[in-house]
Amino acid sequence: MNKVDQVTILGSNTVRDAMDRINKTGIRIVFIVDEDRKFLGVASDGDIRRAISAGKNFDTPIKDVMKTDPIIATKDTPATKLLEIMIEKGIQEIPIIDKDGRALDIVLLSELKSIPLSNPDITHEEVEIIKQVLSTPFLSIGPKIKEFESKIANYIGKKYAVAVNSGTSGLHLCVKSLDIKDGDEVITSPFSFISSANCILFERAKPVFVDIDENTLCIDPDKIEEKITKKTKAILPVHIFGHPCEMEKIMKIARKHNLSVIEDACEALGADYKDKKVGSFGDAAVFAFYPNKQITTAEGGMIVTDDEKIAKLCRSMRNQGRDEGDDWLSHSRLGYNYRMTELSAALGVTQMDRIEEILGKRQKVANIYNERLGKIGGLKIPYVSSDVKISWFVYVIRLDEKRFSQKDRNRIIQELQDRGIDCRDYFPPIHLEPLYVNTFGHKEGSFPITEKVSSRTIALPFYNNLTEEDIDYTCSSLEKILK
Repeated sequence: MNKVDQVTILGSNTVRDAMDRINKTGIRIVFIVDEDRKFLGVASDGDIRRAISAGKNFDTPIKDVMKTDPIIATKDTPATKLLEIMIEKGIQEIPIIDKDGRALDIVLLSELKSIPLSNPDITHEEVEIIKQVLSTPFLSIGPKIKEFESKIANYIGKKYAVAVNSGTSGLHLCVKSLDIKDGDEVITSPFSFISSANCILFERAKPVFVDIDENTLCIDPDKIEEKITKKTKAILPVHIFGHPCEMEKIMKIARKHNLSVIEDACEALGADYKDKKVGSFGDAAVFAFYPNKQITTAEGGMIVTDDEKIAKLCRSMRNQGRDEGDDWLSHSRLGYNYRMTELSAALGVTQMDRIEEILGKRQKVANIYNERLGKIGGLKIPYVSSDVKISWFVYVIRLDEKRFSQKDRNRIIQELQDRGIDCRDYFPPIHLEPLYVNTFGHKEGSFPITEKVSSRTIALPFYNNLTEEDIDYTCSSLEKILK
């Protein structure tokens, strides 16, 4: 059955039949035709809801509910014209009708326009270096790993860098290398991707959450000391969305209480706090290179540290517990297969050669968004402290909590996605995830700022080569939906 047949029903069919068809196809409209397949009209899920509210029932013939004068087009209508009509009229679907009045097709807005949430910036140079590695005998544990490690270490200003297969793996190894274990506590943020808390659970320690600053969305350093106990071993600040935490205050607290600091810089490669690179403050830090990050290795992460012991332990544990000099089948400690591949490292080497270009592209996209969205009421553009250089990971707006509820936010996300604009709710509070509720008894209200912020966030499409045209389309679509 082709797409138009899937959405087509007879006028004698009931409202119930129409709703069944809409639920089955996931397309929010049905075409109504007569016995000769002549097009009569359309009915959307909204039309049906309004009809039911007005006294119709599910056994009412759909022809008594349909719109008889919908916007239609012919098969010769250019795609650009279709897109223009749909945006202007605020509709998601257009029937394509032939000269005899029969439905030929249905055009969906999401098919005409598709803007991904992220899109990696891969050039000819990256493709060529991958080909070069494939022609060598080294696909794992080769020279590109060391080259990539050296580039990151030099860029951050640390003595050692240890490449791993993900940011999550890197965080886990940092926790383990600092001998954080069962019964210990680590202070961190509830507003983050879940791995920044899970990495603590991996070693049976307890994540102790501290609420965030309402502007930066990073952990609020003024609330940390009240959560420190005799069991506290470390602080794990998250440089959320590429905005640096207040590391000066955090490091002062850590030194006062003799605590280790692990920087989760997975989203913040290239960010500066008071003219010093993020990742250079703590005992160790971790960067990540998933395809939506500033640079990508497809999958991958990097630990940086000045502590030789941490570096050696992490190198051993990423490689099944082998120490330097161990035979392949000799294992000095418990370890994991957290190695980065040579292919990933080669990709990282080339991306690091372009790091300033990449960061510049992302800043340009953020600037355009700031300029366009700064004129729209009902939302807040991302806040950037005066003493930091943000490294844009994602572009997250916040809806005005006085005008919009969490339900409104979810509806707006859906309407943007219906227009072909991918967007997400970054991030749900970690403490309200089922695992954390069931394990630690967290409940709504535990961290009010995190919960308030999380319920109104929308991450918009953001990547190096996002065009100004697509930014304008995203912003104008958002403005129309908010009105």
